[in-house]
Amino acid sequence: MVLVLGKTTIIKTLIDIYKSNSKKVVLCAPTGRAAKKMTESTGEEAKTIHRLLEIGKFEEDKLESIDQEFKPIDADVIVIDEMSMVDVFLMNYITKAIYLGTKLVLVGDSNQLSSVGPGNILKDIIESEKIATVNLDKIFRQAAKSDIIVNAHKVNNGENFLRTRSEEKKENRDCFFIQEIEQNKIVSQIISLCTGRLEKFGNYDFYKSIQVLTPTRKGNLGIRDLNKRLQEAINPESKKKSEKKFGDVIFREGDRVMQIKNNYDIFWDREIDGKYENGTGIYNGDIGKITKIDEEEKQMRVEFDDGKKTWYMFSELDQLELAYSITIHKSQGSEFDVVIMALPQASPMLLTRNLLYTGITRAKKILVIVGNGKIIDFMVKNVDSKKRNTGLKFKLIHLFK
Repeated sequence: MVLVLGKTTIIKTLIDIYKSNSKKVVLCAPTGRAAKKMTESTGEEAKTIHRLLEIGKFEEDKLESIDQEFKPIDADVIVIDEMSMVDVFLMNYITKAIYLGTKLVLVGDSNQLSSVGPGNILKDIIESEKIATVNLDKIFRQAAKSDIIVNAHKVNNGENFLRTRSEEKKENRDCFFIQEIEQNKIVSQIISLCTGRLEKFGNYDFYKSIQVLTPTRKGNLGIRDLNKRLQEAINPESKKKSEKKFGDVIFREGDRVMQIKNNYDIFWDREIDGKYENGTGIYNGDIGKITKIDEEEKQMRVEFDDGKKTWYMFSELDQLELAYSITIHKSQGSEFDVVIMALPQASPMLLTRNLLYTGITRAKKILVIVGNGKIIDFMVKNVDSKKRNTGLKFKLIHLFK
């Protein structure tokens, strides 16, 4: 087993090397969106780990109780991306499904957020120093031109940077900090940025390029309230648009929505380059747009970013939520051209260095952080207050004595 931390180029090179030697390579990731990104970047099919292990029929919150034999994965090499999101239960099932002699390559960034489930697999494996590890930490000349990349590295080193660098005059800047303390003013800044203010930096359409991130679900700057305000600004009520109220959420034609749980059975179809295809499965984290709400048939049609189109019965709308704004946790494994990150006052357990780092590294072209500079300073110094007590590192050290 080898750990690789860094570039997609490494994965593509590994694929080329093993394929040239007639070896079968299998790619996977913990979420559907991460698997999709892996497919796009490598040109090879990547599956979710759940789909690969064929455990999709089990409830996600009951995975730890699964006691069964897994069908071995037919592969010479298995590459798992976004390993920081994999918990102890999922890693246990992966190891049960590997043939003796199969190579396992884990790709991830231990500085990002830990898995939602228990454990700290990637960090424990690295710190044990018992598994071959390659750590890519050099900033090359081209990357050094990006404030996003440079500042992400500075966060990991515990350095304050944003307010200082934002005051510098620099051509082609890609990282901005807007100092605001009052929550209503932060919201106003975000709405302004989402509705045309970024036009001078590029042709950034909100639906195609911009994503608002926030650490929390609650409060004026949590995703619930922020989504309502952004919906009003970007896709307001109109007689031309049908809508459906579900709980305290109004879904409207034209809304951006996110799938919030894996659904392995839902049917979809799409057309790419004149070719029609269909299949099943929409996954946690997939983002799309509501294209039709049919009151007569009591269903809603969503077209996802990868072209998949599917219908949801009104009784199934608990699988969706508005996604004008999403939590930084939900964004892990995804990338967006433009990231607008709100940093409100919140619980210290949320305001951590790895959360800030994860949010920063979601941006590909432009990053705008709106909030109080003191919150940023606190996050840089707050080295993950949610310590995890695990035994994996200890066991690896003693196993490989």
